[in-house]
Amino acid sequence: MKETIMKKYRLLNRIMDRISENHTGAYAAQSAFFIVLSMIPFIMLLLALVQYTPVTKADVIRAVTHVLPKTIYPMIVSIVNQVYNQSQAMISLTGLVAIWSAGRGVLAMSAGLNSVYGSKETRNYIYLRLRAAFYTVLFIIAIVLSLVILGFGDRLSIFIVNHYPFMKGIIDLIINIRAVASIVVLTVFSMTIYHFLPNKKTKFIRQFPGAFLTAIGWAAASYIFSAYVNIFTGFSTMYGSMTTIMLIMLWLYACMYIMLLGGEVNEMLAEDFFTSM
Repeated sequence: MKETIMKKYRLLNRIMDRISENHTGAYAAQSAFFIVLSMIPFIMLLLALVQYTPVTKADVIRAVTHVLPKTIYPMIVSIVNQVYNQSQAMISLTGLVAIWSAGRGVLAMSAGLNSVYGSKETRNYIYLRLRAAFYTVLFIIAIVLSLVILGFGDRLSIFIVNHYPFMKGIIDLIINIRAVASIVVLTVFSMTIYHFLPNKKTKFIRQFPGAFLTAIGWAAASYIFSAYVNIFTGFSTMYGSMTTIMLIMLWLYACMYIMLLGGEVNEMLAEDFFTSM
């Protein structure tokens, strides 16, 4: 019994040492900050594309106010109004430039994973920036899906069923399997990140343990974020109009931290288990 406790203590101590040595918190904070910078322009870009569909401004605002919690939807409604009142070409250009600039979030994640995996960056800078812009879009899609499907899926399903009753069967099926489906998608997404972002050749399948833990962590963080936003109002009193940004920053910081921890798990398994195979 005592030996088991000591082993667990040594393992925990080793993990904490690795987190400190690899500056996990600092890289997670950098990634979260720059990805948040790109989220609003990316949403503006998506809304600009929506204008080419039969969906109207009223439809978008009605969906936002029904699906998102009160703390968040004023900001989104403001973005919707700006998009529909400004030049589509300017919005599209602004969105693309912002996503390119905010690729620094992915560069920070790459640097963090390089630190975790013990590798140095030797790849071409232009290639890294182009790749970072691409992965920024993937990150934002994963983040939005995590929030909307895992965090606010019940609200979304009620809204869709009320307006499109014929979709009730499909929506019920999606809601019933959303947790499992989201875990699978997030696991594959995380495995892709661990395989391609760091400057180290790794086997794709060996990224599964950390990727699976990351997916579980993201799902848990999304549920906690949703519950906090829906139940507690003290945060809004403290930060006022900045509440939405602060909440998203905290949630995203937790997600980036969890992703780097998943990388730590993969690297520790590679050192202790896979090398002996």
